[in-house]
Amino acid sequence: MSAILSLARHTVRELIRNRLFYLLIVFALLLIGASLILARLTIGQWERIINDVGLATVQLAGALVAILVGVGLIAGEVDRRTVYVTLSKPVTRTQFVVGRYLGLCANLVMLVAVMGAALWAVLATTGYPMTATGLSALALITVELFVLAAFAVMFSSFTTPTLGVIFSVSVFVIGHLAGDLVSFAARMKGTSAKVLAILGRVVPNLDLLNLKTQAANQLPVPGTFVAKSAAYGLVYAVVAVTLAAAIFSRRDLK
Repeated sequence: MSAILSLARHTVRELIRNRLFYLLIVFALLLIGASLILARLTIGQWERIINDVGLATVQLAGALVAILVGVGLIAGEVDRRTVYVTLSKPVTRTQFVVGRYLGLCANLVMLVAVMGAALWAVLATTGYPMTATGLSALALITVELFVLAAFAVMFSSFTTPTLGVIFSVSVFVIGHLAGDLVSFAARMKGTSAKVLAILGRVVPNLDLLNLKTQAANQLPVPGTFVAKSAAYGLVYAVVAVTLAAAIFSRRDLK
């Protein structure tokens, strides 16, 4: 565990110095602030617009960090050959993968916390509180980012950064269409229906981690649903990271 925690701390320090991390934070904060301007241009429903735009911004900015940074944690280091320096120390490949992933997750938590605080501040300026559903939405967005980061790390364990980004973005898009894919497959026949059904069941259903609509409309969400959805996402993240460690452990780096 000491090696894993050491790698995680190193990853956190490394990502904090990453310019992309700060550019996305600034971009997200500007969009969250712009939601207040959009709200003022409408008649009523300010809270709905601010929550909708703010949570969508948190999700999008976090997904970009999880994917763009995640694919570089392994594939990027292999391309730059800096991975050899780390693996020359008493660190196994599994520890390397897990430590880098946990460090990325820590940065994602900080990212969501900063953007969530900005959303709370914008809501406060208009006299609206951050509801329990809004907090639950932020929590599940964080879990979704953990899942995306896990898949990004998994893809980067056996492919190039470019392909890793493409595959990870595909998981993000298909994951939010998983329920529709299964419905379409039930109405179709042939090979295409089987492919859609497999994609809909294998790729995580990210809509289960999406509470933006409920938060925007101030709809209560049972705590049991939030807990089950979070557990569902975390299981996918653990499986993806486990596969990443297994693949990278057998990869020929020569």
